[in-house]
Amino acid sequence: MKTLIIYAHPETPGHAPETLNQVELKLKKTSSEYEVIDLYKIGYNPVLQNDEHYTTGNRNISQQNIEIQNKINQSENLIFIYPIWWGTMPAILKGFFDRILTRGFAFSMGNHGIPNKLLKGKKAVVFTSSGSPYILYLLSNLSKTLIKNKILGFCGIKTKVFQVYSANKLDEKNIQKIKKNVDKGFKFLDL
Repeated sequence: MKTLIIYAHPETPGHAPETLNQVELKLKKTSSEYEVIDLYKIGYNPVLQNDEHYTTGNRNISQQNIEIQNKINQSENLIFIYPIWWGTMPAILKGFFDRILTRGFAFSMGNHGIPNKLLKGKKAVVFTSSGSPYILYLLSNLSKTLIKNKILGFCGIKTKVFQVYSANKLDEKNIQKIKKNVDKGFKFLDL
């Protein structure tokens, strides 16, 4: 599989569903092979289980998470689509990262605690939307730093983030912003 889409938005109208729609239209136009993992639709459990808590010596990984890790390994490109809620990603996506990007799969710890990035060579595009105005993100764009540098970058994934601000209403202006972001994202992924 070439492209894996991780989608984290409930089945309600809005900017994230429109972004997914535009991404899928573009992938179909380019005849790219892809799969969507819709975390809400599959009822993904974001709660890290006691037997998965690897920093305490536990290393169990559920069959579902092993299958998702395999899909990530088989993908060249990753696309994440989600809204910004309370300055960051939805809890379901944060829990997904806690349970999927495990030591031994996404990273290992090298000498002096320096991480070995085990997912090098992969690219990711992140499409987010927020009701907050752009000026707030000029002051501090923690949500972008978190996903790009602290999560995906920590694992070696080269990442580009595209955001739609003031996304309180899905109107033609925001649909055009979404389309423009998708075009830029596909260029980054060489699709």
